[in-house]
Amino acid sequence: MLDKKDIINFLFVVSFPIYGIGSFVSGNVSPTVGYMVSISMHFLIVVFYLIDLMYKKEFRIRINTSYFLMALYLASVAGSLLLALSRALSPNPTLMYTKIVLVVLPFHAFIAVCLYNENSPEQLVKLAFRSLTYLLFINLIGFFGLGLDNATHSIEGRINFPFLDGLYSGACMLAVLNLMILYYLQRAWDDPFKFSYMLLYFLGNLVLLFYINSRLTILVFILVFFLFAFNFSKRFKGLFLISLLTVPILLNAGLLLYRILSLPVFVFIMQRVNLVDVTTFNGRALVWQRAIDWIFYDQRGLFFGNGSNGHYFLHLIPDIAKMWGVPEQYSHLHSTVLMVVVDQGLVGYGLLIWLFYRMYVYYRRKFQLGNKDGIFFSVVVFMLIVMQVDTFVLQENLGSVIFSLLIAKVSLDEKVARMENPDTF
Repeated sequence: MLDKKDIINFLFVVSFPIYGIGSFVSGNVSPTVGYMVSISMHFLIVVFYLIDLMYKKEFRIRINTSYFLMALYLASVAGSLLLALSRALSPNPTLMYTKIVLVVLPFHAFIAVCLYNENSPEQLVKLAFRSLTYLLFINLIGFFGLGLDNATHSIEGRINFPFLDGLYSGACMLAVLNLMILYYLQRAWDDPFKFSYMLLYFLGNLVLLFYINSRLTILVFILVFFLFAFNFSKRFKGLFLISLLTVPILLNAGLLLYRILSLPVFVFIMQRVNLVDVTTFNGRALVWQRAIDWIFYDQRGLFFGNGSNGHYFLHLIPDIAKMWGVPEQYSHLHSTVLMVVVDQGLVGYGLLIWLFYRMYVYYRRKFQLGNKDGIFFSVVVFMLIVMQVDTFVLQENLGSVIFSLLIAKVSLDEKVARMENPDTF
């Protein structure tokens, strides 16, 4: 017989695949309908939790300050979407309101999931890995079996997973899965069977990552992989601070990076290596520089932001968007953090970085103690770096859902849980 935790865990496991299916519906049928599909499982989790709460007739405060910081950050995202709506970026209010729910709801659903699994914290790790694996599986079926393509963002000649928000999210998803697999591999030496199938899974993902061919994602993955494969992460100081400087470092190290990527092994892995392409990061350096110039010299809306897609209202990149053949209102800055600064201002950026710092400290401690939750530390480091050069963690993208899951765990008061369940910590 199923108990309440089994029901919640089932809804959680299917939530990532359903979220992916919703992304496909958004690109092919209707964004509003797609958003509703994406959050359907999160909605059911929250409703189930509230009904159970009323049935038990008890309510205890279990959240800490991280919850309120996340609530403020989500309010900042919602505010930027409403500001964009008031400026007529979208003629469809229902779409914007649904998008706000899409951004806000997963975090609260994951809080409920964490509460139901607080007596067995290792269960959440397994469920998250299983859910992301199912998301990958349906994408493999969709692309190779059904011949579906990604309607939101795809490039001919590469693997374009259909049930994701874009091409590069597929690469980031594979990187996240492989970093989790690395954690399992390092602890499976005495289990040849588990080590073998995990290694095959890891290598298969590498092949897929190669054929998606997102060079920046591959570079970030290689960096984080070596940090954790050889335990440099335990000795390396200042990793959090350095990761925040990723864009300035890349802008000033383009020529050095080109020389490294010109080595035969990297030419084979990256497939596309030429001086202009590498030193401008396929043109991304142009939009990064425009955003940085705005921060130093323009500063309109610097503190509270200019609304979602604020660069459109500021007319930061009309020529670059035209060069890429994309309407300016649908273009972006190829960086989560720069988009957040422009859209939500320094207030939104400060909240995001503060939340990531709390996650970084929390999961680093779990990693150092050998706790099961430590598997997420490498994922946090990867997301911290990749969000500097990609929109993976922005608004409704897959990375923001993973971010919501990771911060949900941090947002629960461990002191209370430890007193009630001392054997699980």
